[in-house]
Amino acid sequence: MEREKQVKAGKKMRLEEFGLLFPDQSGKGISKSTISDILAMSDEILKHPPVDGAHKKKKRAADYPIFEALLAEWIERAHAVRVPINDAIIQGQAHLLLDELSG
Repeated sequence: MEREKQVKAGKKMRLEEFGLLFPDQSGKGISKSTISDILAMSDEILKHPPVDGAHKKKKRAADYPIFEALLAEWIERAHAVRVPINDAIIQGQAHLLLDELSG
């Protein structure tokens, strides 16, 4: 708490201390190297700020909209009932959907 007062008063802090202001689930903060990388690229980052979130995927038109909608619906239902799925299971379901749609 004392450190927060010092920061608000304009005192400088070490990168390790700054990283601890943003703890992750394990309680560790952002690493010193990550902060250094961000600071080194800050001019470039500020020139091209993220739009609507940093990790937002590009929107594209679906090549097979019905197929993609059905597969997405299946995945959402599996997650809703907590069925564990992986890439192989999704691929298997995709093949079943393709067979149903083309047959």
